[in-house]
Amino acid sequence: MFSKVWTSAALVLALALQVSAHAAISPALGVKGTPVRNNVKRPNNANPCGSGVNIASTLDSSTAVTANAAGTINAVAINFNGGADGSRKVTAKVDATGTGKNFVTMTVNTNGDAAPTNVGQQNIVATLPAGTKCTGGAAKNKCLVQFVTTAGFGNCVAVTQPANARANAAAATTGRKTRRVAVGLIDLPISLTCS
Repeated sequence: MFSKVWTSAALVLALALQVSAHAAISPALGVKGTPVRNNVKRPNNANPCGSGVNIASTLDSSTAVTANAAGTINAVAINFNGGADGSRKVTAKVDATGTGKNFVTMTVNTNGDAAPTNVGQQNIVATLPAGTKCTGGAAKNKCLVQFVTTAGFGNCVAVTQPANARANAAAATTGRKTRRVAVGLIDLPISLTCS
């Protein structure tokens, strides 16, 4: 009898720990303000931003991070449990169309801890692949970034790409950069091909 009670208690404890192990990346798509434990998702192939997230209706209305001219973005990993289940270490993928259907791998330059000893937050820095031109949203300048922790939790983040970053992406794609050269008193635009 005692072994059955002990086994049941261990099972309940294990399930409770699994349910309470969470982390989210801020600003989370479809979340107003800082994410809380109830906003944590488990992105997967069927639901790239997690169950219940409507990408089409939240891409333009969500708080977005802005990519700089080099394509670098900053987000914040927030964990609600310590240890490996509350991992703040992430992988990142981007969908330049903003639909959640065409993800490609990003580089994570600054990552969080895989097994933090505390509950808290860490800055995450990631870079869009060279030549990425965000075409999603009403203004056709948004990308969708999917962050997933080593524990499998995460969510999507909207990214706005300013005009100068879009121009850099286009130049990287074509291998051309435009420069202005001063000749005497005349300022002439020229086009250089990079090889």
